[in-house]
Amino acid sequence: MSVDEFRALFGEDWQLSQFWYSTPFATSLARFIRSLCPEPTTRVSFLCCPTGYVGFQHTNPLPETKLLEYDRRFGLFAGKNFVPYDIDEPEDVPAELKGTVELAVCDPPFLNEVTNKKLARTLSLILHPTKGRLVLLTSTSVEHLFPDIYGSAPLGPLYKSEIKVTHAGGIANNFGVWTSWKMKEGEKIPGFEE
Repeated sequence: MSVDEFRALFGEDWQLSQFWYSTPFATSLARFIRSLCPEPTTRVSFLCCPTGYVGFQHTNPLPETKLLEYDRRFGLFAGKNFVPYDIDEPEDVPAELKGTVELAVCDPPFLNEVTNKKLARTLSLILHPTKGRLVLLTSTSVEHLFPDIYGSAPLGPLYKSEIKVTHAGGIANNFGVWTSWKMKEGEKIPGFEE
């Protein structure tokens, strides 16, 4: 399923704080994420990030890619890769995911400290202790929380990238992308070279 097909079939539910990425951004993000997966067996998980998952699986599918999401509608296209996830139950994740995820891509549904702390708890359970990496897409309004919440490996520390997030319907908040590793200054980011 393409990002355009996804957006046409699954409308945003503002009660669930759903805001879909633009197709060009989701496609560029997919190329960037794929550049971080050297092996076809790389275990990737998208948390609260369905348009990121759709863009990735449409253009660069990997069999070990999971979508952890509250909205069960997404099980229709993710199939066996869909993992029901309630951020209010941060430790309720399948045992087979614990300590195995090499790359997590997250977009916290709410822009506050409580949500980020719950997400961080889940990430600390599922990320591989030595190979785990994090890509966090969220509003710059919560950036000041990151040192306390995502301060140590494998969650962080987090470094802000040059990537600019765009949403299909526009959004009032200024969004950014942070990674748990530092990119080299001036380094071209795959998918975002222009």
